[in-house]
Amino acid sequence: MKPLQIIMLTAAFSCTGCAPTGGPVASPTGVADENFNAVWDATNEVLREYRFFIDRADRREGVITTFPMIGRHWFEFWRKDAITQRDLAEGTLHTVYRQVTVNIRRRDDSEGYTAAVRVLTSRSDLVNPQVTSTSEAFDMFLNPDMPRLASLTGLGSTIGSRSVPLGRDENLEETLQHEINFLAVKKLTIYPR
Repeated sequence: MKPLQIIMLTAAFSCTGCAPTGGPVASPTGVADENFNAVWDATNEVLREYRFFIDRADRREGVITTFPMIGRHWFEFWRKDAITQRDLAEGTLHTVYRQVTVNIRRRDDSEGYTAAVRVLTSRSDLVNPQVTSTSEAFDMFLNPDMPRLASLTGLGSTIGSRSVPLGRDENLEETLQHEINFLAVKKLTIYPR
């Protein structure tokens, strides 16, 4: 190659170097993302306030599921999961489980999001432990491997593994949905991002 050609190639390559790239075409944090984050955060806060433990939280699908929780008894004044007096009485007399699933979906009318809450209830069908004599109480502490004792104490079973479905708790669904959506709107108006 001639020296003039080398100089021309070098000049051409130096001009094309690394050009600065432009920023993203659309901002990754738009209004819709802020609305989704507000509903997501509000859902987690309300579920914690009602003392539910999160089992699954999938942001991409917009789904939050809780573990089944034993319902409120009459003396647990700090809990709020039994909305009606009937729910309170049933939770006191039986072991009632409540499990919450929240689906966060886009509203049809705007860029906003809303929470759709579903609460499933079930009642345990395990035998309640009853010790009716001194010898049964004595056996409970001396021989924990007895099959009779395992059936009395419910050892080896998990929460909700043996339960009878009772259906949906629509009162709790409505209350949770209202509180989640109210808190999400409050977060968007008071703490704008």
